[in-house]
Amino acid sequence: MGILIHHERSLGAVTALGTWSTNTVRLHGLLMQIVVKHTTSTTEYDFALINDQNEVILNRTDIVGTINEEVGTPIKGVYTMRLQNSTRDEAFDIALIIQER
Repeated sequence: MGILIHHERSLGAVTALGTWSTNTVRLHGLLMQIVVKHTTSTTEYDFALINDQNEVILNRTDIVGTINEEVGTPIKGVYTMRLQNSTRDEAFDIALIIQER
């Protein structure tokens, strides 16, 4: 049995007043990796992944640079990807890499 990897991507998400958020499609599987890239290398920001029960599954604060983190967290449902406190309004690319079940 092969592994199906799903990329939940949000390309060119642009913060406004330092904030941006969107919901994913319904997901079910193992969150393998999170990648958050932005335009300017000196931008500081916070990133959170929140489930449909409004529980924060992942919260990273005061990030400068790219997040490229292996996670290994089981997920199921719709999630909110949220950027906050960005020191610049700029484009971000976000990818959640999921091993589907």
